[in-house]
Amino acid sequence: MNATTPTNPKKTARTTVRHHIKVLVIDDDPAVCKTVGLLLEDHGYRPTTFTDAQKALEHAAEESYQIALIDLKMPAMDGVEVVGRLKSIDDNMSCIVMTAYPNLDTATETMRRGTCDYISKPFEKDQLVDAVNRACQNLGLVYTNESDLNRLIGQRIRAERLRQNLTLRQLSDRTDLTTSQLSQVELGKNAASIWALARISNSLGLRLATLLDGL
Repeated sequence: MNATTPTNPKKTARTTVRHHIKVLVIDDDPAVCKTVGLLLEDHGYRPTTFTDAQKALEHAAEESYQIALIDLKMPAMDGVEVVGRLKSIDDNMSCIVMTAYPNLDTATETMRRGTCDYISKPFEKDQLVDAVNRACQNLGLVYTNESDLNRLIGQRIRAERLRQNLTLRQLSDRTDLTTSQLSQVELGKNAASIWALARISNSLGLRLATLLDGL
């Protein structure tokens, strides 16, 4: 792990949490995919890029994404069709169309299919990031600090434990974590390590990715 410079606690408390948000980027131009992917990573998102729309759709059917950035003009499949097929996979996915050929009729059609925004190429970096930020805010995906995320993880663990009629003691026996540690995690008062979350999810019969999906 790379060393990090200590930060001001007050500044950290205001940091927006985005590392849980997965963004699907579909553009037949590899240079655009690379640029957009790096830009999203720099702003804390988790992008996956595709230059082949069909492969992107197959991937989206297997792994959930909250946001999609889609080029309008692609050789094998245009962005209007891609938007429609992505929305049929997951109607909650927020789709943003990118195009160098802005057209009112096309914009109207993509909006009808389910896009939430429309960006003209070439775009400024801030324009793209602002569009993704707006989509996340509309979906309620952005947290203002880590404590919000810890609270939501804790709520999900507690709900699943109660659904299975498990006591804290029973979960403690399965995870080798103390009841006090588990209680603090469920209350969102302490951030659990990835190791601890993996033990908890496994003990609840869940994959870690499933436990954290959408958070």
